[in-house]
Amino acid sequence: MNMILPPDLKIEKYGLIARFVREGDAEFIIKLRTDPLLSRFIHATDSDVEKQKEWIRGYKERERRGEDYYFIFFKDNEPVGLNRIYSIHGTTFTTGSWLFDPNSPFECSIAASIMIRELAFEEMGLELEDGYDGVHVDNKQVYKFNKMIGLKETGRIQDVKGEYITMQLTKEDFESHKLKLLKYIGY
Repeated sequence: MNMILPPDLKIEKYGLIARFVREGDAEFIIKLRTDPLLSRFIHATDSDVEKQKEWIRGYKERERRGEDYYFIFFKDNEPVGLNRIYSIHGTTFTTGSWLFDPNSPFECSIAASIMIRELAFEEMGLELEDGYDGVHVDNKQVYKFNKMIGLKETGRIQDVKGEYITMQLTKEDFESHKLKLLKYIGY
C-alpha cells in the first residue's frame, strides 16, 4: 500500500513553496510544456487548457490513491516550476515532469529536485528511484545533473523521440550527494 499524502500538503524549504497541482495551474503547465526550449526532449503536450484540466482531474484520482504526486513550485508567490513523484510501486518511484521557467533562478530547479527526493526517501519511506523512462541521450544538461544528484546509469531504451538513458538512485546515494548540492545553491 502506497503512502497517501494529505491533499493540502504544503512544503516550504530552500526558498520555495510546493503544493499539489490544481486545475487552476493548467495554463502555467501548458506554458512550460509547450515552450520550444523546454519541450525538446519530452512528449508533446496539447496546448488546449481544457484538456490539461481534464488530465489534472485524472491525476487527482491517482493522487488520492497515492500513485502520483504532481507539484507546482513557487518563489516569491510566483509559479516557477513543476516536478512529479509517480509510478510508486512498493518502495520504488520515478520522478519526472521536471520543468522550470527559464527566467527563474537556476537554484529553484535544483532545490525542487532535492525537495522531491527528500519527500520520497525521508517522508514516504521509499528506497529506490527507478527512472525507467529515462533521460534523452541529447539532453546532456539533465543527464549531467542526474549524475550530480547521484543517479547511476542502468541501461538504454528506444522511444518515438529517440534513445533514452535509464537511471536509478538509492536513498544512500542521494544522501551522499545532497550536502554538496545544498552548498551549491547556498544552503
